[in-house]
Amino acid sequence: MKSSNDGQRCKYPCGVSCPPCQEQCQWKCGHSKCRQKCGMPCQPCKEKCEWECRHTKCTNRCGEKCSRKPCDEPCSKKLKCDHECVGFCGDPCPPLCRECDAAELTDFMLLGNEDEPDARFVYLEDCGHCIEVEGLEGWLMRDVDEVGMKTCPKCRSAIYNNRRYQHLVLEAYEAVTAIKRKYYKAHNAIKEKDIELILQDPELMESFHSRVMIILKKMGTLQGKRRKTFQRFSVEEKAVCYFQAQVLKKATSILNQLKGTPPMQPAAEVSQGQNSQLKHLADLTPKVAALVGQVMEKTTSISRQMEVEVTCELQRLMVLPSYWTFLEKFTVHGNGEMVKIKAKLEAWMNPTIRFDEELDKKVRALLKESEQYIGGLGVSDSERVMILKAMQIRQGHWYKCPNGHVYCITECGGAMVESTCPECGSRIGGGSHRLRSDNALASEMDGATHAAWSENNNMANFDINDL
Repeated sequence: MKSSNDGQRCKYPCGVSCPPCQEQCQWKCGHSKCRQKCGMPCQPCKEKCEWECRHTKCTNRCGEKCSRKPCDEPCSKKLKCDHECVGFCGDPCPPLCRECDAAELTDFMLLGNEDEPDARFVYLEDCGHCIEVEGLEGWLMRDVDEVGMKTCPKCRSAIYNNRRYQHLVLEAYEAVTAIKRKYYKAHNAIKEKDIELILQDPELMESFHSRVMIILKKMGTLQGKRRKTFQRFSVEEKAVCYFQAQVLKKATSILNQLKGTPPMQPAAEVSQGQNSQLKHLADLTPKVAALVGQVMEKTTSISRQMEVEVTCELQRLMVLPSYWTFLEKFTVHGNGEMVKIKAKLEAWMNPTIRFDEELDKKVRALLKESEQYIGGLGVSDSERVMILKAMQIRQGHWYKCPNGHVYCITECGGAMVESTCPECGSRIGGGSHRLRSDNALASEMDGATHAAWSENNNMANFDINDL
């Protein structure tokens, strides 16, 4: 169990990053009490400070640091038992008597001065404990590494309302408020138009129509009450909507890398690649849907830890089809080096391992490295020959995406449209007979030195002696 900056107990599990506290704020003074939630910044009291005694008086506002110093004269008041008060002049009187309540008054010791005949005590109104003044001052002025409210040394309850040490209380609270303002400044940058812009993607709408409708309905967009509804959202609710939209966008990209039937035919599709791709899509879809479902269950807040874990899992799902393809190729091209690569990939792709950006780079690099042991084509030489015979097209029709995955352009061999590589999701093809700059001729497939549609190939139409 953890304490928030304001001293209240956090109700979230120990391994989860603490969100802003949703309990009632405990900040109060003699004039009023804060009505905000604990995790939100408070407004300082504007009333005139009432801290005074017969020796001195504060002239500042209640929410400001007092203009007077604490009075160190003993309190002259009498308790109900008619014994002298053990507190200070102008401070709230401790309810315990030095004579009648000696055992209770001295049961908690800091410096050992509690049983001295002239010891003075400070009454902490927030928790009701009476603490010896020298020990309390040493406790409150000690150096601490974390930001938080000053606390009672006996029960660790936060101190909000104590005029004698109000300057220390305010210093601590200003540090806490600075953290609150920084958090809300960052999260208030989320605008409803940013969320709607993400959800307007036609492919996203097609893949997750019902999920999109849930978010838009919650924001009031479908009822035409967008601005009024969204403005009433808490910072946490806005963050939830924005994160859900981002997850749907990423999930759409993951599924789209396995969808579509472009006119260009990747080499693997000529044999069993198409069936493999459909199988990958069938296996991947429920995994993506389950993750999206977990995120969409959140309505009011989402922890930082969940955001990180979901983001990492989305990265893992993005590379999962390529990993499955590697495993399929391994069954045919399993040599010594491939065994080593497979062992590493199996460990890194374990769902219990956090798949962060660093691990994502390692996995992709290892998958790229594996191609040199099975050939960038992903097929054996005999299979390559069989594919060429089956296609019955001349040289120069085979190309490869930025990641080296081979595909075929039929007809004239010139790129007329763009599509998506079924292996890695990269853009392939081009337009107006011009290949994308990040794609290249796959000479390793058929030995071609230039593309079927190219200036070099067109020169064969002319006799150099006629020029």
